[in-house]
This record gives sequence, C-alpha cells and structure tokens, in this order.
Amino acid sequence: MKLSKKLEKALNDQIRKEYEAAYVYNGMRIYLDDAGLRGASSWMTKQTQEELEHAEAFIQHVKSMDGKVILEKVEGQKTDYKDLLEVLEAAYKHEQMITKSISEILDLAMAEKQYATENFLRKFVDEQVEEEESFRDLIDLVKFVGNDKAALLKVDSGLGKR
Repeated sequence: MKLSKKLEKALNDQIRKEYEAAYVYNGMRIYLDDAGLRGASSWMTKQTQEELEHAEAFIQHVKSMDGKVILEKVEGQKTDYKDLLEVLEAAYKHEQMITKSISEILDLAMAEKQYATENFLRKFVDEQVEEEESFRDLIDLVKFVGNDKAALLKVDSGLGKR
C-alpha cells in the first residue's frame, strides 16, 4: 500500500507541524522556567517531548507505507509571554490548529480509501480531544485563580506532578 503523493505531502507537512509544536512548547517551557514556574515548566517539557514522539510516529508511518519522509524547515518560536494564562491560551490555539490539520489529513485518507493511514490518524484525533480539553481545563483553572499568587503556586506545584 503506497501513499499517494498528495497524502504523502500532507503527512510530511504534519511531521513539520509536530516538530514545530515541540518548538512552540519548548519556547513556552523556557519562559515558564525563567518566570520561576518550575512545575509548569516541567509540564511543558513533557508536552515538548510528546510532540517529538508524535513526529517520530508520523515518520515511521510514512516509512511503513513506502513513502518518502521530507524534513521541512521549522521556524524559531517566541520565548516571551505575559504570564501563564497567555502561555496556555497560545498553546490551546496551537492545539486547535493541530486538530484541524490532522482532521484534514484524515478526510483525505478516507477519500482515498487509505485505511491504514485512516486507522493511524484516528488515535491522534482521539488524543487531540484530550489535549484540547486539558488546555481548556488549565485555562479555566488559571482564570479562576486570577491574581492570587499563593493559589498560582499551588497550581504550579500540581503541574509539576504530571
């Protein structure tokens, strides 16, 4: 089962997006560490690692489907934010973009009746539901805490337990 050129290109683009997500989250980790939010920094480090694992999974899928992996350029990412809320809102927005991208590739795989790729992508669709929910919950929690620094430190400590 060889990938069509169109599907191969879409999967390669997703590989770049997964590496880009790792860069985005690593930039956020750097900011959080500099801001003294060690728990949130640790949480974002794990998020960074997860995105690298996703990129590798996409690489292995393309290779297993006798496709050619193309590693495209990944742009630098910001490391300055206003606060934890801005970080989480930016991360949530990024996850929404990833969800849309994966859904579009799934649509293409379904249209091409590329069942192996469809099955591969479905686990990522399910994971994206969890990712978006996780960020929404964290955003709600940080908004609830507001300017209460003691409560923010408690949230930070909880994030460090991921």
